[in-house]
Amino acid sequence: MYALFLILSLLAATVVSLFSVHDDVLAFPQYEILIADAYITDESAAALLNPIIPPDAPPSLPANESETHQIMWLKGKKFLCTIPIVLPPPPMNQTEKELSKVEEDKELARATARGWELLADLEGHCLYFVSDWWTYSFCHNREVRQFHQLPPQANNQWPPPEDPEIQSYILGKVPAEEYNTPNGEPGSTTELQATGELRVLVQKLGGGTVCEDTGKRRKIEVQFHCNSHGTDRIGWVKEITICNYLMVIYTPRLCNDVAFLPARENRANGITCKEVIRVDEVEQFEKLQADRREAQKLLAQQAEEALVEVIEELKAKKKVVIGKDGKIREDATEKLADDDSDELVLLLDL
Repeated sequence: MYALFLILSLLAATVVSLFSVHDDVLAFPQYEILIADAYITDESAAALLNPIIPPDAPPSLPANESETHQIMWLKGKKFLCTIPIVLPPPPMNQTEKELSKVEEDKELARATARGWELLADLEGHCLYFVSDWWTYSFCHNREVRQFHQLPPQANNQWPPPEDPEIQSYILGKVPAEEYNTPNGEPGSTTELQATGELRVLVQKLGGGTVCEDTGKRRKIEVQFHCNSHGTDRIGWVKEITICNYLMVIYTPRLCNDVAFLPARENRANGITCKEVIRVDEVEQFEKLQADRREAQKLLAQQAEEALVEVIEELKAKKKVVIGKDGKIREDATEKLADDDSDELVLLLDL
């Protein structure tokens, strides 16, 4: 039990940058407070807070415009925080705006054509998605259907066989004249949508089975998202309004064009805070910090030793290993014997 506690403690210590309900996700620019493993003397802090400008200094002496300083109190301790000054980009003039719009439109047109080209190998293939009662099929550049599959057989047939006794529905289909567009160009049903840095290829299909509630034909919007993990798959399907649907497809194909890559992570601007101490407290502070680092090193060493013991015990008891991909490893014993345990996520009894 103590060994397990040490392992969990070590794992918990490595978790950083978790989302918090207290985060203001709409604030821009964003900041995060970092408590440095360092100190600053009260005299140095006072000099930064109230810089002394020599009387004979020229009036044009530039100030440090990249950061400012503030005092923060935390649990009865005093900290000096260095806050970066983030300036907005200079506004564009009318000519720059027009040129930017032209370049943006040109890039969107290029990315749309290229994205459709990257999806060309999906032609003639269908993807399936099972959700409770309904099963959905997406046949590229043809149609999207909703049907009920037959009860699963012992051999778990794939693709799911359709139950002919229960009515199926077409949620949307490509117009016949767009089945084979010249040079593989995207048809009128296809467009590129951009939200900030996120770009997805979208196909809007109508002409589905008539909806009993509205008297109109069903329609669906199919979104293709770049996802480099795994193969082509339907992520989810949702009925947005009555007989209007949204389907999201994750595919690594679009990741071959930079336009569809996921948005870059916007890291928050760091506000670094150092504890303010008196000059006569420096020696004591440095000793406490050294003791803390030594304790952390010892804890990590004990956790590593405990993990080795657990692995040896599991090897003897023939446990099963589940990797990060969710698949059960057949070679559980061999996997546990490997030095590389990056994929070791969960251990269960057979």
